Amino acid sequence: MSRRKDEAGTFELLTRLPHQIVSLAKIEYQNAKREIITKAKRAGIGAGAIVVALFFLFFMLEALVIAAIAALAIVWPWWLAALVVAAALLLLAAVAILGGIALIKRGNPVPEETLDRVGGDLSAIGEVRVNAEPTATHHSAREMPRVGEEGNWR
Repeated sequence: MSRRKDEAGTFELLTRLPHQIVSLAKIEYQNAKREIITKAKRAGIGAGAIVVALFFLFFMLEALVIAAIAALAIVWPWWLAALVVAAALLLLAAVAILGGIALIKRGNPVPEETLDRVGGDLSAIGEVRVNAEPTATHHSAREMPRVGEEGNWR
Protein backbone atom coordinates (compact mmCIF):
# COMPACT_ATOMS: atom_id res chain seq x y z
CA MET A 1 0.00 0.00 0.00
CA SER A 2 1.51 3.30 -1.02
CA ARG A 3 0.42 6.79 -0.22
CA ARG A 4 -0.43 9.48 -2.70
CA LYS A 5 1.83 12.46 -3.25
CA ASP A 6 -0.69 14.90 -1.76
CA GLU A 7 -0.85 12.98 1.53
CA ALA A 8 1.53 13.90 4.35
CA GLY A 9 3.87 11.32 5.79
CA THR A 10 4.24 10.37 9.45
CA PHE A 11 7.17 12.67 10.14
CA GLU A 12 5.48 15.63 8.48
CA LEU A 13 2.32 14.98 10.53
CA LEU A 14 4.40 14.77 13.72
CA THR A 15 6.10 18.10 12.94
CA ARG A 16 2.67 19.74 12.46
CA LEU A 17 1.32 18.36 15.75
CA PRO A 18 2.78 20.96 18.19
CA HIS A 19 1.51 23.85 16.06
CA GLN A 20 -1.94 22.26 15.83
CA ILE A 21 -2.06 21.67 19.60
CA VAL A 22 -1.15 25.31 20.26
CA SER A 23 -3.78 26.47 17.75
CA LEU A 24 -6.40 24.25 19.35
CA ALA A 25 -5.53 25.57 22.81
CA LYS A 26 -5.84 29.19 21.58
CA ILE A 27 -9.20 28.49 19.98
CA GLU A 28 -10.50 26.76 23.12
CA TYR A 29 -9.28 29.69 25.25
CA GLN A 30 -11.16 32.14 23.00
CA ASN A 31 -14.31 29.98 23.19
CA ALA A 32 -14.08 29.80 26.99
CA LYS A 33 -13.54 33.57 27.22
CA ARG A 34 -16.55 34.24 24.99
CA GLU A 35 -18.71 31.85 27.04
CA ILE A 36 -17.67 33.46 30.33
CA ILE A 37 -18.41 36.94 28.97
CA THR A 38 -21.87 35.84 27.82
CA LYS A 39 -22.68 34.26 31.17
CA ALA A 40 -21.33 37.29 33.06
CA LYS A 41 -23.54 39.62 31.03
CA ARG A 42 -26.55 37.43 31.79
CA ALA A 43 -25.69 37.42 35.50
CA GLY A 44 -25.26 41.21 35.44
CA ILE A 45 -28.69 41.68 33.88
CA GLY A 46 -30.17 39.35 36.51
CA ALA A 47 -28.48 41.31 39.31
CA GLY A 48 -29.87 44.53 37.84
CA ALA A 49 -33.37 43.07 37.82
CA ILE A 50 -32.98 42.12 41.48
CA VAL A 51 -31.86 45.66 42.36
CA VAL A 52 -34.95 47.08 40.60
CA ALA A 53 -37.17 44.63 42.51
CA LEU A 54 -35.54 45.63 45.82
CA PHE A 55 -36.14 49.29 44.94
CA PHE A 56 -39.86 48.61 44.52
CA LEU A 57 -39.95 46.47 47.68
CA PHE A 58 -38.46 49.36 49.64
CA PHE A 59 -41.26 51.67 48.55
CA MET A 60 -43.83 48.94 49.17
CA LEU A 61 -42.60 48.71 52.77
CA GLU A 62 -42.97 52.48 53.10
CA ALA A 63 -46.54 52.20 51.84
CA LEU A 64 -47.25 49.48 54.41
CA VAL A 65 -45.85 51.67 57.19
CA ILE A 66 -48.08 54.53 56.04
CA ALA A 67 -51.05 52.15 55.96
CA ALA A 68 -50.26 50.99 59.51
CA ILE A 69 -50.11 54.60 60.69
CA ALA A 70 -53.40 55.38 58.92
CA ALA A 71 -55.07 52.33 60.47
CA LEU A 72 -53.93 53.28 63.96
CA ALA A 73 -54.92 56.90 63.32
CA ILE A 74 -58.55 55.75 63.26
CA VAL A 75 -58.28 54.88 66.96
CA TRP A 76 -55.54 57.30 68.10
CA PRO A 77 -54.39 60.74 67.00
CA TRP A 78 -52.21 60.55 63.86
CA TRP A 79 -49.05 61.69 65.71
CA LEU A 80 -49.45 58.90 68.30
CA ALA A 81 -50.05 56.32 65.57
CA ALA A 82 -46.87 57.45 63.77
CA LEU A 83 -44.92 57.34 67.03
CA VAL A 84 -46.09 53.78 67.83
CA VAL A 85 -45.20 52.52 64.33
CA ALA A 86 -41.77 54.22 64.52
CA ALA A 87 -41.13 52.61 67.93
CA ALA A 88 -42.08 49.19 66.55
CA LEU A 89 -39.68 49.65 63.62
CA LEU A 90 -36.93 50.75 66.02
CA LEU A 91 -37.52 47.62 68.11
CA LEU A 92 -37.30 45.39 65.01
CA ALA A 93 -34.07 47.10 63.95
CA ALA A 94 -32.55 46.65 67.42
CA VAL A 95 -33.40 42.93 67.44
CA ALA A 96 -31.85 42.51 63.99
CA ILE A 97 -28.68 44.37 65.01
CA LEU A 98 -28.24 42.38 68.23
CA GLY A 99 -28.84 39.11 66.37
CA GLY A 100 -26.28 40.09 63.73
CA ILE A 101 -23.69 41.02 66.36
CA ALA A 102 -24.23 37.70 68.14
CA LEU A 103 -23.74 35.80 64.86
CA ILE A 104 -20.57 37.75 64.07
CA LYS A 105 -19.11 37.04 67.51
CA ARG A 106 -19.83 33.32 67.14
CA GLY A 107 -18.30 33.22 63.67
CA ASN A 108 -14.70 32.31 64.57
CA PRO A 109 -12.73 32.08 61.30
CA VAL A 110 -10.22 29.55 62.72
CA PRO A 111 -11.02 26.04 61.40
CA GLU A 112 -10.75 24.35 64.80
CA GLU A 113 -12.28 21.03 63.72
CA THR A 114 -9.86 20.74 60.82
CA LEU A 115 -6.91 21.58 63.04
CA ASP A 116 -8.01 18.92 65.52
CA ARG A 117 -8.28 16.32 62.74
CA VAL A 118 -4.85 17.23 61.35
CA GLY A 119 -3.37 17.02 64.85
CA GLY A 120 -4.95 13.60 65.28
CA ASP A 121 -3.57 12.50 61.92
CA LEU A 122 -0.08 13.65 62.88
CA SER A 123 -0.35 11.82 66.18
CA ALA A 124 -1.46 8.67 64.39
CA ILE A 125 1.46 8.94 61.97
CA GLY A 126 3.82 9.36 64.93
CA GLU A 127 2.37 6.30 66.66
CA VAL A 128 2.69 4.22 63.51
CA ARG A 129 6.29 5.36 63.13
CA VAL A 130 7.09 4.64 66.80
CA ASN A 131 5.31 1.29 66.89
CA ALA A 132 6.77 0.13 63.57
CA GLU A 133 8.87 -3.01 63.33
CA PRO A 134 12.64 -2.48 63.43
CA THR A 135 13.98 -1.47 60.03
CA ALA A 136 16.71 -3.10 58.03
CA THR A 137 19.30 -1.08 59.98
CA HIS A 138 18.18 -2.99 63.12
CA HIS A 139 17.02 0.02 65.14
CA SER A 140 14.87 -0.81 68.11
CA ALA A 141 11.50 0.84 68.68
CA ARG A 142 13.12 3.07 71.29
CA GLU A 143 15.51 4.48 68.69
CA MET A 144 12.77 5.30 66.20
CA PRO A 145 11.98 9.02 65.76
CA ARG A 146 9.06 10.45 67.72
CA VAL A 147 6.81 13.36 66.91
CA GLY A 148 6.97 16.29 69.27
CA GLU A 149 10.31 15.65 70.94
CA GLU A 150 12.34 18.83 70.65
CA GLY A 151 9.94 20.10 67.99
CA ASN A 152 11.03 17.77 65.17
CA TRP A 153 11.85 14.21 64.11
CA ARG A 154 15.03 12.89 65.61
